[in-house]
Amino acid sequence: MTDEDVRRLLFGDDEHSGDLPVHRLVTSEASRVASPDGFHCAQACLVMAVERLGHPQRLTLAEAEQITGFRPGVETWPYAMLAWLAENGYEVRHEDALDAVALTRNPEAELRRSGLDEEALTYLMTISDFERERAAITRCLATRQVSFVPGVPDPRLLPDRLHAGWLPLLSLDAAVLTRRDRGGFEGHMVLVTATIGGYALVQDPGPPARWDWAVPLQHLATALRSPAETSGTITYVRPAKRQVAPVPGLLSAEAS
Repeated sequence: MTDEDVRRLLFGDDEHSGDLPVHRLVTSEASRVASPDGFHCAQACLVMAVERLGHPQRLTLAEAEQITGFRPGVETWPYAMLAWLAENGYEVRHEDALDAVALTRNPEAELRRSGLDEEALTYLMTISDFERERAAITRCLATRQVSFVPGVPDPRLLPDRLHAGWLPLLSLDAAVLTRRDRGGFEGHMVLVTATIGGYALVQDPGPPARWDWAVPLQHLATALRSPAETSGTITYVRPAKRQVAPVPGLLSAEAS
């Protein structure tokens, strides 16, 4: 996809769009991987992300389940995925209001400190296996390739991050993103592959999947900050400058 392709996707034939800079990664051609249900968005994004970043072996959704520690019926925390990425030749920057190290010590206290409302707090305490997440965070720290950046992520920085070679994965509220009536928090992950002007080009594995979807950066910010101002994360991934030896096989250290 060229810069002109991105302009046409976002603005059609508007002649004034030629004045707007495009920020995108020049990556490998990548498949579009749709989530089969509401719980495989992280796995679909992982498959698409590593393919775009030139990983030598294409992952399947089943392999992505093993890597991320998927559990049926609940959303997936990102830490096992971050550890696997770092162990397999990628540099990771994870921006989140939660302090990952503090989360390993006292999960409920850290969730409360981050400003989550009672709805989100109760939900996360119910679905989470914090012993598993503690082990995954420990793996992240051991790689020295994962930077945890506590704080509310700012999607206005996406153009600069893309320009610097990062591929962004956003965790946000699916109902807010798609402007549906919200019956409760719907954790969801999407890729951003380009920006132009005040818009992002979003790859949403769904369901339903939406490819090359033009979303205003301001609306991405709104979806990130639901249900609380401190909700939402942005994970940036790029090939590591100092390559690490890949972990044998595709399973995480914990799973193997």
